[in-house]
Amino acid sequence: MEELLKSSIIKGFVLSVFGELGPTPIYCFPNYVTEKEFKELSKESKDQGHLILTYRDITQISIKNLSLFISDKIVMEEKDLTKIQYFAILPYPDFNTTSLTYFHFIRRDSEDHSIPTAFSILAEEKSRSFLYNNINRIKPVVTEFFKIFDKKMLDSYPPRENVEKFFQDLLTELIEIVKNPSTPITTHRKMKILFAGLDNSGKTSFLLSVDRKYSKLIGLKPTAGASIKSIEALGATIFLWDLGGQRKFREKYINKAEIYLYEADLLFYFIDIKDRARFDESIEYLQNLKSVIEEFNQNTPIVYILSKGDADILNTGEIKENIEFIKTKLRENDQDDSLETYTTSIFQIFTILRAFSSGISKLSPNRDLINHNLKKFSLMTESYLTLLLSVDGLVLANFYDKQTMGLTKIPKSEVMNVFEISAPQFTVLFKIFSKFKALQQNEALFRVSNTVIFIKRIQIEENDMFLLFLVDNENKKDKIDEELPGFLKYTQDLLLRYIA
Repeated sequence: MEELLKSSIIKGFVLSVFGELGPTPIYCFPNYVTEKEFKELSKESKDQGHLILTYRDITQISIKNLSLFISDKIVMEEKDLTKIQYFAILPYPDFNTTSLTYFHFIRRDSEDHSIPTAFSILAEEKSRSFLYNNINRIKPVVTEFFKIFDKKMLDSYPPRENVEKFFQDLLTELIEIVKNPSTPITTHRKMKILFAGLDNSGKTSFLLSVDRKYSKLIGLKPTAGASIKSIEALGATIFLWDLGGQRKFREKYINKAEIYLYEADLLFYFIDIKDRARFDESIEYLQNLKSVIEEFNQNTPIVYILSKGDADILNTGEIKENIEFIKTKLRENDQDDSLETYTTSIFQIFTILRAFSSGISKLSPNRDLINHNLKKFSLMTESYLTLLLSVDGLVLANFYDKQTMGLTKIPKSEVMNVFEISAPQFTVLFKIFSKFKALQQNEALFRVSNTVIFIKRIQIEENDMFLLFLVDNENKKDKIDEELPGFLKYTQDLLLRYIA
C-alpha cells in the first residue's frame, strides 16, 4: 500500500474518532514514524514528496478535523446522528497536502452515544484541483466504503494490519479516478457556469447586474450565440457562458453539446415570469438540456431563476399564479428535493446576488460544514439571522431562525421575494451592508424597528469578509465578540478552500 501512495497524488489516509480522550487518530496510512525516526531521516528522503507524519502530526490532523464537526448544542438537536454526513476540503500546508475529509457518526456496541469521526484523504497540494473536480465521483466511493467498514468497528477498533487490505482496496478505487479524472489536474481550479433560457428571459441582464454595469441594461440586444467571459472569484477562474436563447442557437447547443454543455459545473436556467405564453417552450428546452447533461453523466446542479419579478407586479394575482405554475412544472420534471428557485429583479440587486450566491455556494464542497459551524455560532450567540458575505456581497453562508419573523415589522415597501419567509430581513440587511462597506470602520450597530443589526468586518488571511447579525438587543454584541475568535479559528480553513 505504501508503494501505491508514493506513486500517486493521493499521499495518505487518516481516520480519527472523538473518544474518551478527545480527538484520537485510529488508523494512518502510511504508518506514522516516531520523532526520533523523523529526525534521523535524511533531507533527501524528506524532499522526495512522500508523506511522512509523526504521531503528533496525525493527532493535530485529528484535532483540526473534529473541532470543525462536533458541538453539544447541535448533537442534542439531532435525533439520528448517524444520518449526518459532511465532506470538506481543507489545507494542510505543513505537510504540503490538501485533504478531502469525510465527517460522520458511528454507533458502537460498547458506547451509549454516537461517536463523531473524520476520515481524511490527503492529496498533494499542487494537485488539489483533482479533489474539487472529482468530488462527486469520490463521495459515493467513500460513503459505500464506510457503510461496510463502520460495522468492523462495532465492538473494537481492529489492529491496523487487519484492516490495511480494506484501505488498500479503497486507495485502488481512488487511483482509478486519478487515472481518468473529470478534468485535467492543475494547480488552479477552473469552472464553467452556464446561463441558459429562452431569448429575452433575462440572462444577460442578470450577468450585467452582477457586474454592476447598469448603464448597459438600457437598449440591451439579444445575445447572438454564446458569449463567454471569465471572472476571478474566491481563488478560482470562473468562465461564464451566456447562451443566447433564440431557437436556432438552442438547437446548436444541443447538437454540439460537447462544446457548450460538456463539463459544466453549474447551470442557471432562466424563465421570464411575465411570458406565460412561452412557459411550455421553456420547459421543453430545459428538458432537452437536462437530457444531454445526463448523457454526459455529469452531476451539474441547476439553479432556477424566475426573472423580471419587479416589485410593482410581484404581488398581483396573475404573477403569483404564473410563479406557482412554473414551480409546479419544475417539480414535475425534477425529483431532486433540493430544487432551488429564485425570483429576481434587476431593480433589486440583492435578489440577483442572493441567487448568484446560491449557485456559487453549490460549487463549494465546504458549504454544508460552514453552514453547520455558522449555525453553532448563531445558537451560542442567540442571533436570529446571520449572514457571512464576501467583499463583493456574495452570501457564503447563512443561518435563519424562524423566530425572526416575529421580531421585525418591515414596511410593505421593503418586501421582496428573496426568501419566501425571510425576504424583508435580508433586504434591510443588504441595504445596510452596502452603506457600511464604504465606511472606514470594522464594526457598526444599526437599529431597525425593534431589532439590532450588528456588522463585523473580518479578515481571513488577506481576504476581507463580513458577518451580519440580526439580534433583539445590543447586549448580545458582547457575546458575539466573545465567541467570534473561536468561530473564525475553526472556519478560516474552510473559507480559504471555499471553491479553490
